[in-house]
This record gives sequence, C-alpha cells and structure tokens, in this order.
Amino acid sequence: MISLSDRVLLMATGDIECPGTEGLPSLRWNWLADLYSHPVWGLVTIPGFSVSVGCEIAMLCRDMPTGTVNSLAARWEAVDRLGAIGAGRAHSAALYAWSAVADTTVDTHDYLIGHQFSGAEAVAAAFWAHLAAKPGSVAEKCIAAAIKAWDSRLHRPSTRGAIA
Repeated sequence: MISLSDRVLLMATGDIECPGTEGLPSLRWNWLADLYSHPVWGLVTIPGFSVSVGCEIAMLCRDMPTGTVNSLAARWEAVDRLGAIGAGRAHSAALYAWSAVADTTVDTHDYLIGHQFSGAEAVAAAFWAHLAAKPGSVAEKCIAAAIKAWDSRLHRPSTRGAIA
C-alpha cells in the first residue's frame, strides 16, 4: 500500500491524476478558492498561514472566470508580493502553504494571457502543508475531503490518487 505522502508526490510529478487540473475554468477556480478558504481542508487551517490572506486569495480565485484581466492581474501582483513576504517569514508547514500561493499566482498569470494551466503544483503544495502541519490521520482526512469535493463538482466517484 502506498503512503499518502507518496501519493501526493506522484500527483506533483504527474504520475497520478491531481484534483483541480481539468474541467471548466469556473469549476477549477472555485475549487482552488476552497483549497485556500475551506474551514476543514483549506489552507486557512494551516498554522502560520494567514486566514485573511487565504480568504482574499479565495475571493480572487472565484473572480478569475468573470473578472477583467487588468484588474485581476494587478490584484494578483499584490498577492505575489505578499506571498514572497509570507514565505520569507514562514516556518515548517506554512512554507508549503505560501508555496501554494506562489504557484497559484503563476497559474493566474498563465490563465490571464490565455495559456493552459494545471494547478497541480499549488494543489501538491497545499496537500504537503496538511501533511507537514497535522497528524497523519487528520491530514489524510483533509486531503481526502478536498479530493472528494473536487470529484463531486465533476459528478463522478473519487478515484484520484489511487494507484492501480
């Protein structure tokens, strides 16, 4: 049986499917918003990560499919600078959460100029934050809940992260 940390590593390397990397942009951005702000499995539950920043990023993610490019780009530039400051001060698990912020800002810039983005790096960093911050059983429940939330948006049973 493969460990949860190994599954997250396989998601990060693309060897197994990572949640939030396909589908309609509105589904993807809304799920990524929850990856930051959900009260059970969001990054706001990671000690050392800012709840207010997580909620602000969630709001920006929700605005992505419908917002204006210039306004969104300017707001994400501010988040990028804030992320660099947060990462510079963070310790342990919070470093993974701030890494997710940096990865998400890269994805937003790609999206805003019409390029494809996967989101896999941000998702993997968020999952690593849970693994670093919480006991294994708690981290596993958080990650499983995040995957289940993604799969329910796509209306299919959860098989992500499974190794055949």
